[in-house]
Parts: sequence; structure tokens; C-alpha cells
Amino acid sequence: MMKGLDYHHDNFMNVINSLAQIGLTDEANEFRCILLHEAVAYLNRLGQYYYFLRSDFVRKNCAAAESFAPTIVAFVVFRRKHSAHRSIDAPKGESAHVQTTQAMSMSSVWGQMFEPKPGHPCHLSQVKTQGGIEEFSRNQWKNSYLVFQLITDNPNDWHNFSIEKEHPIIMEEAFTVLEKVLN
Repeated sequence: MMKGLDYHHDNFMNVINSLAQIGLTDEANEFRCILLHEAVAYLNRLGQYYYFLRSDFVRKNCAAAESFAPTIVAFVVFRRKHSAHRSIDAPKGESAHVQTTQAMSMSSVWGQMFEPKPGHPCHLSQVKTQGGIEEFSRNQWKNSYLVFQLITDNPNDWHNFSIEKEHPIIMEEAFTVLEKVLN
């Protein structure tokens, strides 16, 4: 499962790096589709690990396993609401609006934004001063985290997930749980 998380993270990052090189080309659309595929595949591996955390084997050997993996527990909601038992297919009381936005949260039309990496402000004013929209697009992929957003019916409860930013934490948590289970 951890190898799968690494595999999809690495593929995701390779696509991000490619997008940082090619900018706004027709080829970029193909790369964005691959990027979304890798994000969904990553979440499915995250879901596998989450259910491993909850398995009888893990609970028997480390009753507090979930407490060592708060990031995994927090972000499994993306798998549940988008790639596994999607809220649009199997609603659990969500409004129609939320079901629709959750279904689109990892599609090419909705639910993604960029968060500047530390030390890399990203302002639209840079379009005029730094080579136009083409260069701005390349810099956005290079200097920002791609963030997926999932909303709920509660306006104060939403989830932002960046594979690039969260992956090291997720892997550390997964390794910690394995260590606790095997000791």
C-alpha cells in the first residue's frame, strides 16, 4: 500500500513537473487528465491503508493506530466522497448541490486551486510583468501546490488536499503505524 502511495505520488509529481515545462499547450490537457487519474489512484491507495488501520489485525496489535495517522484519517473523506462510494451515487444526507460539487471535486472542471509554496507569492499582476499568461501558467505549476477541495453542507466544514504537500506526512504516519504494529 505504501509502495502504491509512493508510486502514484511520483507519477503525480512527474506530471506536475511536465506541466511546469510545457505551459498552456494542447498537450497540457492530456497531462491534466493523467494528473487527475493519478490523484484518484493515490486516494484509492490511501483508502486501502485507512481500512488496514481499522483491521482486526492492526487493532489487536496497536489499538491506538488511528491516533498515529490523523492525516490519513482526515483525508480519506476524498476517497469516500469522490472515488469510492461517491456521494452522488450513494448519498448520506448531502444536499444535491454538495453531491454535485463532490462529484466534480477531482474532475477537470471543478474543485482545484493553487496554493503558493512558501516564498513563492502568486499574483495575477505577475501576468503583465513576468512573460504573460504562458509563463504565469508554468510558474503556477512550479511554484504552487495543486489543491483539491471538497465541500460539505456545513459552510464551515470543507477539506483541502494537496498530494504534494501531504504525501511526506502520510508516509511518515503509515510507517509509524507499521512500526507500532510490528514491535
